[in-house]
Amino acid sequence: MWKQRRRLPAVLLALLVCYFVVERAWGIGFYLRETKDELKLKYEVTVQDHKTGRVTVVFTLADEGRLKPLDEIQLVIPAQEKNEDGSHWMDLVVSIDMVKADSGKRVGRVHLLKELAERATIQLNTHSMDGNIDGLTRLHHLIPIAKYMNNPQNLDTPPAAEHK
Repeated sequence: MWKQRRRLPAVLLALLVCYFVVERAWGIGFYLRETKDELKLKYEVTVQDHKTGRVTVVFTLADEGRLKPLDEIQLVIPAQEKNEDGSHWMDLVVSIDMVKADSGKRVGRVHLLKELAERATIQLNTHSMDGNIDGLTRLHHLIPIAKYMNNPQNLDTPPAAEHK
């Protein structure tokens, strides 16, 4: 009898941990259809073509708009082949390290193959919209990098945003 009572706290702790892990796993993610202007986002994306088959993507965030506070900013590269249901596996998903510049803006840089950049998106992730936080719903605003590759900057002209 005494041994059963000693195990009870451990069993309850294990059940409690499982509950919180499962609760977080049930979250739903939605891709937002609103435009940059509708979300009141202020950002710039520049692409520096190094003429070596590689590019540097510079993402400058001035205002998180209606998505404040952002949880994470990621670079996402979907696989070229689609799954049977039309979805994609991801070739790469990484967080972009955002550094605060002297101007107060946050700047992140990613250096990658041009071929990958053509498929890549910058993904702004949050659990908040208009100040309303929903811990179980994740919202994603996608910024396709290919849209900004038509006007690549020459390597000789550095982007306006500087790192601190």
